[in-house]
Amino acid sequence: MTVLNVRIRADGRVSERRIDLARDLTYEGLFEILNINPETVVALVEGHPVPNDEQVKADDVEIVRIVSSG
Repeated sequence: MTVLNVRIRADGRVSERRIDLARDLTYEGLFEILNINPETVVALVEGHPVPNDEQVKADDVEIVRIVSSG
């Protein structure tokens, strides 16, 4: 099992977590583990967005809450 470092940016705050990564985990699965609605965030790896259905391959991920107004 691999350890994943996760930074979560939301509401002007940053929190960090370490997650034991199971094989074949997708970013959407990671959001579920973290109890985060996938429609409200984007995962970034090396500053670039990644699709929610892609398998987590990096060991360092940043999750940014998306703010939208209409």
